[in-house]
Amino acid sequence: MLPSNTSIWNRSGLHEGSNNKNTHGTLKVSKISRTGSATLDTRSPSPMADLSSPMSKPRVSVNRSPKSANSKASSKKSSTPDKLPQAAKASELQEKLDAVEMDLKKAKEQLASVGLEKMKAIEELNKVKRSADEVNEKFQEATVAKKKAEETLEIEKFRFNELEQASKKADRKREEEFQKELENIQIQHNQDVSAMNSMTQELQRIKMELIDVTNAKEIALVQATDAKKTAEIYEENVELLSEEVSQLKALHDSKLDSVNKEAADTVKKLDAEVTTLKFELERAKTAEEKLVQMEALVEKLQLEVIDARKGELDVAQLVDEWRKKAEMLKIDLEEAYQSEKSASDSLAAMMVKLEESKSLLDDAESEISTLRGTINSLEIEVAKQNIDLEESDRQLDLAQQDALNIGKTVELLKMELHNLDEEKLRAINSEKVTASKIKSLIEENNKLMDDLKNSKDEEEKAKKAMEDLSSALQAMSIEAREKDERLLKTQAEIEESQADIEQLNIALRNTKERYEVMLDEARYEVVCLKKIVERFETEASNMNNEWDEKEFSFCNKIKELEEETVTLKVEMSKTVDLQKLANQKTQVVKEDVSEMLTKLRLVESGANSAYEEAEASKYESLQLKETLLDKETELQSITQENDDLRIQEAAATHKAKELSAALKQAISDKTEENCEISDSDEYNLEKSDSEVPYKNLEDHHKEDHKQIEKRKETENGKEDFVEVMENDLSSERNHEDESTDDDLQLKMDGSSNNLTNGMTGSIDNGTTLTTKQHQQQKKKKPLLHKFGNLLKKGNH
Repeated sequence: MLPSNTSIWNRSGLHEGSNNKNTHGTLKVSKISRTGSATLDTRSPSPMADLSSPMSKPRVSVNRSPKSANSKASSKKSSTPDKLPQAAKASELQEKLDAVEMDLKKAKEQLASVGLEKMKAIEELNKVKRSADEVNEKFQEATVAKKKAEETLEIEKFRFNELEQASKKADRKREEEFQKELENIQIQHNQDVSAMNSMTQELQRIKMELIDVTNAKEIALVQATDAKKTAEIYEENVELLSEEVSQLKALHDSKLDSVNKEAADTVKKLDAEVTTLKFELERAKTAEEKLVQMEALVEKLQLEVIDARKGELDVAQLVDEWRKKAEMLKIDLEEAYQSEKSASDSLAAMMVKLEESKSLLDDAESEISTLRGTINSLEIEVAKQNIDLEESDRQLDLAQQDALNIGKTVELLKMELHNLDEEKLRAINSEKVTASKIKSLIEENNKLMDDLKNSKDEEEKAKKAMEDLSSALQAMSIEAREKDERLLKTQAEIEESQADIEQLNIALRNTKERYEVMLDEARYEVVCLKKIVERFETEASNMNNEWDEKEFSFCNKIKELEEETVTLKVEMSKTVDLQKLANQKTQVVKEDVSEMLTKLRLVESGANSAYEEAEASKYESLQLKETLLDKETELQSITQENDDLRIQEAAATHKAKELSAALKQAISDKTEENCEISDSDEYNLEKSDSEVPYKNLEDHHKEDHKQIEKRKETENGKEDFVEVMENDLSSERNHEDESTDDDLQLKMDGSSNNLTNGMTGSIDNGTTLTTKQHQQQKKKKPLLHKFGNLLKKGNH
């Protein structure tokens, strides 16, 4: 019985090895797993074993009955005297028979368990068949769906190719039209570039002129302020001198009531000269008023410069707005080149109007390049989508191949099931044969030992075969699961490909809608651009008109300034003539008095040094004022008038002194006492006049140092400098007022004291007067030099 089973299993194993090598390897693994379960079943008491045990017991009893009959017959036959050894042999045989029966029981139990396992295997095979049928049905459904998907893909590919061809044709036409438009635009662009370059050059030239004008105006303002300060200083000095002259007049009138008519004539001459000085002072005041007017004009020019700067800022803002609008126009051009021929005509008309914008066209070219890049990116995306479709086709082919492999595996499973059915039939036949052999085994007790050994070997082989069967069944179940998973994957991939196809269709629809929307927007923006260009043209015409009006106003103002300079020159010539007459008079007076000539020379040397310094400052100012010569000439004329007035004031003071000396000489001819009194008064007056400016110079020197230190600490520019100068002037005025009061007191005291002291005091006063005058002239030069340096620093 057992050898037949092993041969059957061996045949099935060979058949499986010939059919599929991979399944053979998997069967071994499942056999090993099944052997473990089989061993567990044999060790554990199963219900089928319990059922088979009562069936085996009556068989054992039936089998025992013939054995007992044989033993009885043998005992009856053996009537020999050797009964004891026969009884021992019989007992041994019975023991062996019992052992054989036990082995048979175990074999039957194992056969029952094998039958149960076969039933389980049959059920599992039925399940596998069902799953294989389901797999076949799913595979057929998948093939049908695949065919439908392939048909839809082919249709969509055909449509997509048609759309691509149509879009390519339309794109080619649009590109040709757009290239023509670009050529026209480039021609217009070159013209616009030339026009814009010329406009930019003119604007830069105007800016440079405005900058020069503003710089010159600032310099003129600084110099005007300096001239005003100097004029104020000279006015104060003139006022002081006029006060001193009036005081001298009062003293001389009180003391010299009995003077001759010549003295009265000289006094009249002095009055005439004073009137001339007053007239000159009035002229100086008129010059100051003109300076005020000039300052007002300068302020107006500053306001106009501010307005011009505002205009420049407005122009810059307009340029920025034009650039922004140009960018918008470029975007519109990018969208408009895809529009219809009507849009292209309107764009051509618009580009004719947009000749003034260079940046617009540059931005348009950049946007065109970006659009081309977007078109290329869209083409790349279409190519990628085509590649994805090809990959999906490949995946479908792979899924078909997997389905074919699954069909082959299903056929192999069917063959294996057929083999298993044959093996079942063989097992049933083998069971019948075993039943017949069991009966023969009872008769062949002597051969049981060998048969048992063989049966053990065969049992081991049967166990191995059962283990192989279990492993094969497990492998088949694993393969069925894997096939199910593959089918699910193929279905998922088919669904993904369908979803991709739907997405492509949606993307095509969206692109069509986008293009339509872009065309509508381009048309609308073309209309808006026409309106914007018209508005820009009107604004440009208005700006040009405003610039023309401003230029005309500038020209008129320049002409007015030139006329004013001419009038100032005429007035300066008159003042020069008056100065010449005054110099002639002074020369006549100098011939009479030699001592006064020395004093006059010293004063003239100081005036010349001041005049030279003024000329040096004028030379520096001329170098700084090369751009605005007309205004510089005006300021120079004003400064020259101030210098002339200053010289005339000095000459008038000297004339007054000379006249006073002449009066003293006339008085000395009459009486020596009056001469001594007049000389003492003169020397006292000169002493007071010399001491006062010396004190003022020392105070001025100290205050200059203080104000310079303050200016360095604050560093607030020209405003601080102006404040310092104003403080200096106010302090000088205060000191001069105090000095005039002190001088009057000194004069009164000196007149009384000198009457008693006599000639000795007059000689001492004369010596002190000359020394103090030299010291005064020496200290004037560094002070004037410092004052010029301060003015230069203020200008810088």
